[in-house]
Amino acid sequence: MSKNLEAKKAVVTEIEEKIEKAQSMVIVEYKALTVEQVTALRAKCRANGVDYCVLKNTLVKRALANKGITLDDQIMEGPNAFVFGNNDPISAPKMVKEFIAGCEKDKKKSPLTIKAGVMDGVVQSVEEVKALADILPREQLIAKIMGCLNSQATALAYVIKAIADRQNEAAAE
Repeated sequence: MSKNLEAKKAVVTEIEEKIEKAQSMVIVEYKALTVEQVTALRAKCRANGVDYCVLKNTLVKRALANKGITLDDQIMEGPNAFVFGNNDPISAPKMVKEFIAGCEKDKKKSPLTIKAGVMDGVVQSVEEVKALADILPREQLIAKIMGCLNSQATALAYVIKAIADRQNEAAAE
């Protein structure tokens, strides 16, 4: 075997490991991304446990096929970057959406365009990736649930106390 073929097989194996380790993956097309933007995006990704990689489309496609995941050929055309969310399923979509929103807030056209996503071996559409990005973080969801449970318990305690107070008033009369 040639050294080039062996090197490509090694890269495909590394990509397979990234896919296996990641809880979600977002495929984005990048155009006119400046060095400052890439640096800021990579730093933000690193801080949140997300990997931003520019990889060869053919090698990623082969790694995905080895994992039993098939993508449309149109998705894998053009300059693509791959964002792997390692901490939780919503971290990668959230990072991409925040970056796009930040660019649009500065009245600039975003250099990133979401093309697709992969989660649990299933290909996600652009709408599904955006919907994942809109989900609140785990800590906030737990806090909301605890708030609901706490408010119900507090209301029950007030009702029981009111009943006891009325009975005490009736007994005093």
